[in-house]
Amino acid sequence: MQRSTVTRRTFLIATGGAAASMALSAFGTEAPSDFPSRPIRIIVPFPAGQGADTSARMLARVLQAQSGQSVIVDNRPGGNNTIGVRALTTAPADGYTLFYGTNSPMAANGVFFKELGYDPVSDFAPIAMLGRSPWMVVVSADAPYRSFAELVEFAKANPDTVSFASGATGYRLAAILLAYAAGIEMNIVPYKGSPQAIQDVVGQQVTMTMTDVGTMRPLIESGRVRPLLAFDHERIRGYPEIPCLKDLGMDVPALFSWTSLFARAGTPPALIEKLAAWVEAGLQTEEYQAFFQKQGSEIRFAGPDALGAFQKQQVEDYRFAMKVGNVEPQ
Repeated sequence: MQRSTVTRRTFLIATGGAAASMALSAFGTEAPSDFPSRPIRIIVPFPAGQGADTSARMLARVLQAQSGQSVIVDNRPGGNNTIGVRALTTAPADGYTLFYGTNSPMAANGVFFKELGYDPVSDFAPIAMLGRSPWMVVVSADAPYRSFAELVEFAKANPDTVSFASGATGYRLAAILLAYAAGIEMNIVPYKGSPQAIQDVVGQQVTMTMTDVGTMRPLIESGRVRPLLAFDHERIRGYPEIPCLKDLGMDVPALFSWTSLFARAGTPPALIEKLAAWVEAGLQTEEYQAFFQKQGSEIRFAGPDALGAFQKQQVEDYRFAMKVGNVEPQ
């Protein structure tokens, strides 16, 4: 069972090439002594009020306390996140403009769209990973399937009858991996967002859907959906009875929601390290930990190198999903 406290556990063994090249910056190895001397801006490529926005605002609060300077959240939604990205890439690489990145703009979009207009790896400088929220596969509470094995058995006996409501690009690619690992056919139905996808699953217009545990929790507690599988390699904290991919022998990459902080590529490494240290200290505060626990997420701190390596692996995991599903970039 995972703990919701800060750890220096890294996801991958990071390479140091990028950090070494950035060290040639004119700022040298030390951050300017007066940084920050003016407000810091965090660009959020999602609308105000969404989950990512509320999490970014909590991050802004703890960063403000650590830095002693105002931290402003700037919502720039739309255009498959390109509006927010442009706001970052046209700003100076001086540490005063940051980007609140999630798995969609920082990994999935990079392989799903042909002309995205940015590279989620080369156009950004990783600062710190904040946390993760596992994904659950659920069906309506009124559905006849009591387990994922029963659903798979039905799907194999009744081809072309099982459907999946996909509320985002990441969920669509996860559904491809799910069908591949389970050896079943699945009709993937795209939706503009998870709320409508979940509603149609509850009403049994669609067989199943997948989204993060924080979104699913109130629906599970109210008895509207039944969780069948944790789309992860470990069981979800708080739901030990739900099997994970490993339990069912499903050997595919785990995809999940994750949040991180990035700067523009070329930002001096000394500033990156200073910002990362503030984030790490902020994640240890009771206020931040209580917020994450309420959201159903897990704090998983990772510094610049580890975040960069993890992000690259996630891009490859999404690319693998595209390959096994024979999906062409749009």
